[in-house]
Amino acid sequence: MTTTINGAPGTDLAGWTWRVDPPDGWLVVPATGLDTPDSITLWERESTAAVRESIEPRPADPGDLQASASPADPVELDDEARTALDRMAAEAVANLRAFADGMAPDGHRVAARLGVLGRGPVPVLVAVGVSDPAEPDDGLLAALGATGGYPIAPPTVEYPEVPDGDGVRVVRLDIGEETGGAWMSVGLGRRTEHPDAVVDTVLVWRTQDLLLGAAMVEWLDELLAAVLITRSAA
Repeated sequence: MTTTINGAPGTDLAGWTWRVDPPDGWLVVPATGLDTPDSITLWERESTAAVRESIEPRPADPGDLQASASPADPVELDDEARTALDRMAAEAVANLRAFADGMAPDGHRVAARLGVLGRGPVPVLVAVGVSDPAEPDDGLLAALGATGGYPIAPPTVEYPEVPDGDGVRVVRLDIGEETGGAWMSVGLGRRTEHPDAVVDTVLVWRTQDLLLGAAMVEWLDELLAAVLITRSAA
């Protein structure tokens, strides 16, 4: 799936094209207005089957700390349990599609990791932006969650090595404004500087399921490398 991002109005920045080449275990969710109806229908059918397989109970593997899937055969289920799994998979895919449609007007994408600690698909927001190098800003840090909100403690900011640019990782815990519950968010970014443009890649994941935190940090590293950006034809 490919999305074209242009420079801000009034600038002379050339266009850039980006896509997500999903690694094994990842889905890239299509969106109305960015993808054709036929491709969306096909994706929904194939992804429902993939999600269904990823949430099917399997014998516990004590050595598997990240994903529930293992070479072992699935646990035998009765008709009621199989029907419940079918419904859960269909609902998960519908929720992913709704999330992706909500992000599409801003040109963003949604990717989802399957099989993380026995959970359903874990969605991640994927965005790419282009700015003028003559006007430096801290927009990347803000997009990753380094500022704002109601953090329990100051966000943790790290600068990991990433391919094709300079990396930034922000991890934070917030108190929900309405429920008061704890929310964890992990943002991973990459800034690539060119003579005529600064290209930022942003991944953001947010959840109240705090047990997923350590696993998702590693999975975001994998996803960032799969976001491929090239200069479009003028």
